[in-house]
Amino acid sequence: MSWTWPPPVVPSDGRGPMPRSDRTKPRLGRAGFALPAVLAVTGVVTLIFLVAITALASLTAEANSARARMRFLQRALSAEAALAYMAATEPMRANGLSLNDIRAFNEYGETQPGETPSGLAVELVRLDSRPYLMDVDGPLVLRLQDQAGMINLMRLDGPPLTRLLERLGVAASQRDILAARYQDYVDLDDLNQPNGAERRDYADGGPPNRPLLRPSEWLSVLGARDAVDRDRWRAMRDKLASDPISSAININTASPEALAVLFDLTEDQAAAVLREREVAPLLSINALETATGAQPVWDYEQVYTFPASSILFTLSDTRSAWTYRARLSLTPSGLEQPLWIDQTELTEAPRRAVADTSNATRLSYAPR
Repeated sequence: MSWTWPPPVVPSDGRGPMPRSDRTKPRLGRAGFALPAVLAVTGVVTLIFLVAITALASLTAEANSARARMRFLQRALSAEAALAYMAATEPMRANGLSLNDIRAFNEYGETQPGETPSGLAVELVRLDSRPYLMDVDGPLVLRLQDQAGMINLMRLDGPPLTRLLERLGVAASQRDILAARYQDYVDLDDLNQPNGAERRDYADGGPPNRPLLRPSEWLSVLGARDAVDRDRWRAMRDKLASDPISSAININTASPEALAVLFDLTEDQAAAVLREREVAPLLSINALETATGAQPVWDYEQVYTFPASSILFTLSDTRSAWTYRARLSLTPSGLEQPLWIDQTELTEAPRRAVADTSNATRLSYAPR
């Protein structure tokens, strides 16, 4: 006897087994496309979530940057007030501010040694853009630069302007053209110089025919932005000034770049000047010639050994990439407002790099 499982289904009328149902057999056809469809939907949903997460991360980074910007700006403005008070009350010497020094005119610009009658130690804060560490609710890197030690674009022409354009990477064939266009940009008339550019040459209405409001405006000269090397411009940006009134050049605070552009000094000659003035201020153009062995061709009436009436300062954050720049200028007259503050700029460092404090000297300044 043979047995089968499961047993056949016998109808009630006894006519034999009924055929089994096909409901237990797997169905073919459209059911085979379910898995790819699910994977496709899952992929789309995942992609949407990835885009949303990326956007959220970007918004978070921007929010953090904005928050850091506001915090830094509050600290920078507090530091600005302290620097304005320091510039208005501390004695000026040939190469910087002499903190805690006696308030008496020194003909030779030498810092008083030792301590003052009040017992406070004299501290020389140099105006040659060297870094100082200033504490304002946290460390800030401060750089002070005498404007007379910078390259004043409004007083630059001839060979010094050509040397500047060369340092900025402008091709030799474009230097005379760009120099002429710059003169047309800042002069008061609308007459074209040879190779220059006036209103009809500009797509946005032409040059303003006025002094530059800030050094970065120089890039608005027709063709300047495309002619310069951007990395070289960034390296030179803090060495440039824009002042149509002051023509003074202070050899005791001039940067190596300014010495090279203004006096055509080599790198070694500029380094010799820095070594000499680190020991004692240079007192004349003859001292510059002695230190370098060169005889610069320049208007001797423009060469000074004392700071100008304007100081540019830079404050860089050690917690974020923000940097604040401004200029402090003594007013021609006015007891209630001894200083003007202008040319303010708030920028963010490339790649959001924080300030380096490794070679900064701590500034222990307290208003007196």
